[in-house]
Amino acid sequence: MSEGLSIWLGGLDVALVTQNRGRLRLSYTQAAQDRYALGTPLLSLSLPLTPEHHSHGVVKAFLDGLLPEGEPRRAIAEGLNVKASDTYALTEALGRDCAGALVILPVGEALPTQSTTRSAVALSQLDLEELVANLRSAPLGVSENVRLSLAGVQDKLTLTRLGDGSWALPDAVTPSTHILKPEIAAYPNTVENEAYCMRVAKHLGLGVANVETIVVNNRTLIVVERFDRVVDPNGTVKRVHQEDICQALAIPPDKKYQELGGPSLRKVAQILDAAGTEALDALLRAVTINVLIGNGDAHGKNFSLMHERPGEIRLAPLYDLVSTYVYGEKRLAMYIDNVERLEGVTADRILNEAVRWGVSRQRGRNIVEELLENTPAAAAAAAEETPGVPERLPLLVAAQLAKLGSTLP
Repeated sequence: MSEGLSIWLGGLDVALVTQNRGRLRLSYTQAAQDRYALGTPLLSLSLPLTPEHHSHGVVKAFLDGLLPEGEPRRAIAEGLNVKASDTYALTEALGRDCAGALVILPVGEALPTQSTTRSAVALSQLDLEELVANLRSAPLGVSENVRLSLAGVQDKLTLTRLGDGSWALPDAVTPSTHILKPEIAAYPNTVENEAYCMRVAKHLGLGVANVETIVVNNRTLIVVERFDRVVDPNGTVKRVHQEDICQALAIPPDKKYQELGGPSLRKVAQILDAAGTEALDALLRAVTINVLIGNGDAHGKNFSLMHERPGEIRLAPLYDLVSTYVYGEKRLAMYIDNVERLEGVTADRILNEAVRWGVSRQRGRNIVEELLENTPAAAAAAAEETPGVPERLPLLVAAQLAKLGSTLP
C-alpha cells in the first residue's frame, strides 16, 4: 500500500488521501489553497477547500462514488487480490481514469503526459470480441495494463475511440471516451430500451449523452459517449470534472435510493438553486421525461453535476434513461410530490413537486406542456432510429403521455 494518494485536477496536485487503521482522511495541498479561495467545492460540494482535513465518512462516500458497485466491484477486487470493501486499495488501483477530471495516483508517481487518442493501443475485432465476452469476469476491461474506474452495478466496458472510428484500450496516458454496455440478462432488450429512451429525450431538446448501438459477435451493445471527456480534432482528450448527487451530499452509493435514506428531488433542487432558474428548469424536464418513459430508477447516482469551473455547477447531461415500467418495476427511486410509485404520478403532482423547489406553477406548467406537445414527434423519431425496440415501449410512452396530458391543470 502506498504512503498516500495524490488527487490531480487540471494538472495540479490538489489533495492527499491517507489511511490509518482503515480510516480515510483527505487534505488539500498548499498549492490548491494558494490557487483557490477557501470554501471552493474543488473536488465535491461535500469536500470544500479548507486548511483542515476531511474525515473518514465523507471521504469514503466520495471515493466509493468513483468505484464500481455490487458484483463488478467484487470481480475487480478479486482480480486485483484486494478486499471489495477496501476503498483505498481499489482507488489506488483504479484511480487513473475516474469519472470527471480527477486522476488519482500513488504519492510520488508523476502525472502522465498530455493524453491523446493517437497514443492509445488499437484493438482488433478479435480483441474487442474477447473483451465483450469477458465482461462478467473482467468488468470495465480492467487488466494489468488497464486500470480505470466507473461507478455503477451494470456490466460495462470503457474504451477510447480513435479518429477513424475504431476502438482502443485506454491506458495510463489516454483516458476512455466511451462506455459500452451489453443487454442485462434478466431484462430483455435493455440496449434498445435505453437507446430509445435516450433518443426520445434528445429529440425533446434535453441535454443527454450521445448514444449509438453496435453488434459485437452477435451481441448488441449500447455505446454511450462520455460527456466528461472532450476530444479535440488533434486527438487530445480533455477531462471535465463532474460528480453525482450522492457524492455531492456525502451519501454512500448503497444509500442512493430515497427509501434507503438517499437524496430526494428537493435536495437535488436545493443544490441546483444556486445555479439559477435554468438549472431548476432542466431538473423539471428531467423529472417529466422520466415519468413519460416510465423510468423509476432515477436515483442519486443517475443525476450528476458538471463542475466546469471551480465553484460553478450545472446539471449534467442525462444518462441511464431506461424504462423500468415495461419490466413491471413501478417504484420511484426519488419520490415525486411524496408519490412513491410511477402509476400514481400525474402532471399536477409533477407541478406540485416543482413548486416545492421554488418554480412558479405557471412556469412549471409551460415547461411540462411544451414537452408533452413535442413528445409524439420525438417518440416517433426515436422509434425509427432504434431497430428492435419492443413495441410495448412506444405504447407505454403513449399511455403515459395521455395520462399526463389529461391531468395537466
